[in-house]
Amino acid sequence: MEIAGNDCRDLQEEEMLQNKEQESRSARSFRVLKQLGFTIIASLGHFSTGSVLTWPSPALSDLARNNVTWVGTELVLTSMQVDMTGSLVSLGSILGVLMGGTMVTRLGRRRSMQTAVAPWLIGLVALALAPNVHVLLLARLLLGFTSGVSAVAGALYTTEIVDAEVRGIMYNILCLNVTLGGLFAVGVGYFVRWFHLAMICTIPPSLLLIGSFFLPDSPTLLVVRGEKIEALRVLRKLRGPHANLKSEIEVIEMKNSFRADGWQKLLNRYIVKRIIIVVMLMAFLFLCGNDVFIVHTARILREAGYPMDADIGTTTVAVVRIVGMLVSFLLVDRMGRRPSLVASYAISSVFLIVLGVYVHLTETATPEDTTSSALGWVPLVSVIMISFGLQIGAQPVTFLLSAEYFPTSVRGQTFSICYSSGMLCSFLVLQVYNLMVDAFTLSGYYWFCAAISFVAVIFTLIFVRETKGENVG
Repeated sequence: MEIAGNDCRDLQEEEMLQNKEQESRSARSFRVLKQLGFTIIASLGHFSTGSVLTWPSPALSDLARNNVTWVGTELVLTSMQVDMTGSLVSLGSILGVLMGGTMVTRLGRRRSMQTAVAPWLIGLVALALAPNVHVLLLARLLLGFTSGVSAVAGALYTTEIVDAEVRGIMYNILCLNVTLGGLFAVGVGYFVRWFHLAMICTIPPSLLLIGSFFLPDSPTLLVVRGEKIEALRVLRKLRGPHANLKSEIEVIEMKNSFRADGWQKLLNRYIVKRIIIVVMLMAFLFLCGNDVFIVHTARILREAGYPMDADIGTTTVAVVRIVGMLVSFLLVDRMGRRPSLVASYAISSVFLIVLGVYVHLTETATPEDTTSSALGWVPLVSVIMISFGLQIGAQPVTFLLSAEYFPTSVRGQTFSICYSSGMLCSFLVLQVYNLMVDAFTLSGYYWFCAAISFVAVIFTLIFVRETKGENVG
């Protein structure tokens, strides 16, 4: 497989040189913009995921002020149920991702995105009309399921249709839309009731359904299925009239020339090794507190002693996440995947330590000690930098590698395995957040996350292989 990978890179480099020599800059720009349009449509499912994932932050603050539902009942949540409003999305995502891995292979990437719209709408309407906590939690579980299906379909589709040299940037648009969806939920949630916010969140999946009818099928999946004529037609539309499509199809066939059938392909030593690497990266991403800082931003700021409005602070952090994603656009296809991961975890580790030190000093301060009050800006700055650090590399690159590390014939299954392992970690971390804080103390929890980030740096330097500019096959 490694030898085949070198042959694939040689074919790809030859094709890129020929294409650049013949294709004008304006023609290429038009092609890339067309790919961008397809990617934006496919990313609407990720936008919905971001809004649903971040929904608890404004919703729980709203419920604390007024717990009357849209249908007139009162909604009272225990501390465990508060944790479950965040963690159940991750739990539902595990089932959705596992089912999505099969769906994208049988139905195709585009049809899987279309199929996921119905549970999006049902879950959001149920969330808005929830008369009690049980309906609310079931709706969150369903939304997690459909977000998992959308994640698989959208990620694989984007990975397979775009040019190799812009794949990192295009894939980051998916991650950016998760962040934009979170900002959308926080911003709108600041002005409307939590149930109105849920209804407003039905708009993105509705747009996804409409836009999906304008998307071409995945060319790599068409090649794997033996539909070469249709694959050539789609590739010509995506790559332009001057592209060497023969070499691209040869790369796809070469990378998918497994002797085993079905799920037995996953037992290939090359595939198993890469699955382990990506699963470890998923574990690092969520154990270092990524989803905790997304779901419980306002709560973290309040518990850390931030003296100003925590909801405004949450909005600020959401904006910074977008800035981090924009920075990652410049890093992932220029610096590469490995340097982006290293920089990301290094930054988050430093500021997790800073936040832990501040919280520790606040917890142990005497009533006469005014140091913490004078440094009241530290929690917000720390959370901003932690979120920024994770967004420039750890968040987008981990999910990018889970798609581009594997050939098309097994990409649906491997992505579902890697993604579901991440969602399991996310569920466990969100569900036991209070227990971990009780066990470690709040400052100890932040130091634990810092240690995980540091280990992630070492792991990346030793085990992660660079994939910048490679044809995914």
